[in-house]
Amino acid sequence: MINQENVNTLISKNLRKIRLERGDSLQKIGDLLEVSNQYISLLESNKNRIFAAQLAVLADYYKVDISFFYK
Repeated sequence: MINQENVNTLISKNLRKIRLERGDSLQKIGDLLEVSNQYISLLESNKNRIFAAQLAVLADYYKVDISFFYK
């Protein structure tokens, strides 16, 4: 059975990983999603939850399948 908390942790970890690998700032991703850089920081530290639409925008921006964030 899928554990919701584990999935949220994977998304947070993989968002930070790809952002750093691609050299993007918190501010740049915040601007992309039309949220604050603090919100992105909270997402990456698993203190906030990402909306499905935001995840889709990130997958498109990074040219990865949305499943990337779940692995």
